[in-house]
Amino acid sequence: MTLISNQDSLEEGFIRSALEIIANPGKRSSVVARSDHQTVRQLLDEAPSTTRFTQSMAEFYLAIPRRQFEALKCTHLNPFAQSVGRPKMISKGELLTWFGRMNKSVHAIAGELEGRLGRAANGTPFIVMRDASKKINRIISHVGITTLDIDAIEEAFARGARIAALGVDQALMLPWADLAEKRLWRQAYRIHIDRSHAEMVALLDRQELDEATVTAPESIVS
Repeated sequence: MTLISNQDSLEEGFIRSALEIIANPGKRSSVVARSDHQTVRQLLDEAPSTTRFTQSMAEFYLAIPRRQFEALKCTHLNPFAQSVGRPKMISKGELLTWFGRMNKSVHAIAGELEGRLGRAANGTPFIVMRDASKKINRIISHVGITTLDIDAIEEAFARGARIAALGVDQALMLPWADLAEKRLWRQAYRIHIDRSHAEMVALLDRQELDEATVTAPESIVS
């Protein structure tokens, strides 16, 4: 399998999705030229459950890069396994059913739950799970939106609130009802930043060493 970067795989899915979902050539060209992922995902959100998806479209729609999607196919069944033809395609309904079951499995959630797709500002999807009484049971995502106070969410909904998915850096800028929990998230985020910084410095150091080795006069043999 040819390696493909996360950005390239999602861009491939974006273009294929735009071709499939936008019939007007002028509008489609404009959306692609602007790299307007939000508009295409919104159109896919609004599309009927019978809409057909290729794997690249599924990767873009669910914000799961190619290599991660391939790994999920191996560990949580392949949603395209029974598909025939080239390219292989499945319905939006089948895709979302797989996505919900995959997330339930990842987070070890038992029992039958009704799910509804939500989407963060950056396009990352999450599922609001409800039990038979329609009470919110869990909010899950393949990127880890899991630890939430369900009672607080129910109370917020009763007051007319909407779910917002924020990055940790954005969330830490807001007031929290539970400061002890905020401290835990702040500590974890600090560790993440320190690790990411160290990895980037190491990468830059390796680049400098490699470039110096290639260009140094003494390394050239006549």
